[in-house]
Amino acid sequence: MKKFLVVYDKEIEDRGRDSYLKAIKKNIPEAIIADVDNLPDCTVRNVLALKPMAADTYKWIMELLEANPINDIEGAASKRLTITAEAVLRAIGDVERKTVVIINQSEILGKSLARELLELGANVVSLNSDYTSLENLLTMTDIDVLVSASNNSDFTVDRFLTKDIKIKIDLSEDLDDPNKITRVPTIDVLKDRLENSNKWWEQNND
Repeated sequence: MKKFLVVYDKEIEDRGRDSYLKAIKKNIPEAIIADVDNLPDCTVRNVLALKPMAADTYKWIMELLEANPINDIEGAASKRLTITAEAVLRAIGDVERKTVVIINQSEILGKSLARELLELGANVVSLNSDYTSLENLLTMTDIDVLVSASNNSDFTVDRFLTKDIKIKIDLSEDLDDPNKITRVPTIDVLKDRLENSNKWWEQNND
């Protein structure tokens, strides 16, 4: 694989991000992983910016990628399906006519996933962990899929609220229910995108 740059902010601690970085190092050893304050002086084909990161710095990177969408491997800056959202879709499977609740409204996951689910014919409810009627929603609605990634350590959904939901995906330890999916194939999606990107570059730069 050609040059792939992963940018993160080492001054901000985050267990989930560090786990992702570790998986990238293991599965994509060619990746250049750099702190945002010490970026390498080189030309790269693909860039992945990982949160948490200072808002102004992240905005700057997103603006660069928005102007150069071919380098946006994540898809967030160019408003395409993001890596995490695609990984969640792979874990869910067929979604046509299914009711999906998403507890996350970020561009990296919630908004991107909701847009794609609607395109695929699903019924979508998008909310965040501050939603005050969550218990009523979960107990009074026939929900097929629940995706939760609140990133809120004080947020927990009791298992009795989710026991009748067939597919439960929990990406930030929100659900008390033991019958849930906690890992989605994010690295597989990333590797596929890098491979497709390299093929595109080879075909268009002969």
